[in-house]
Formats: sequence, C-alpha cells, structure tokens
Amino acid sequence: MFETMVLVCLATNPNLCHTLADLYGPYYTEKECINRAYIIARDLQEHMPSFVAMKYKCLDTLDKRVDKESI
Repeated sequence: MFETMVLVCLATNPNLCHTLADLYGPYYTEKECINRAYIIARDLQEHMPSFVAMKYKCLDTLDKRVDKESI
C-alpha cells in the first residue's frame, strides 16, 4: 500500500513550500500512487493557483523502518 505526497512551492518564491498528502489513498500499487501524484499536480492550479508541483513521493505504508524518510 502506498500513500501519495506532493511537494508544492510558491511559483514566485521556490523556498516557500508545502507538502500535500492525498486524502483518497492509500493505493495498492506504486503505479496507482504515481498516477495520483500526476493528477494532483494537474489539478493544483484550480485549488492553489500560485503554487507549482515540484516533486512527489509514494510512501510504502507497510515499510516500518525508522529511517525511511532518508530513502
């Protein structure tokens, strides 16, 4: 199972960023998770017009390692 996270930054100041967590997941496959990240990026202008999607990450919810943030 994978959870989708998308990093969005202000278009005029790329140092001002927020992490968006998907409310619809988790997803069974990493491919579904990646598809959702692209949908979030596509729809971002409708909800946060001053922001642009910079990166995404699909977190494995079954991964119980303490250091998984450094992956």
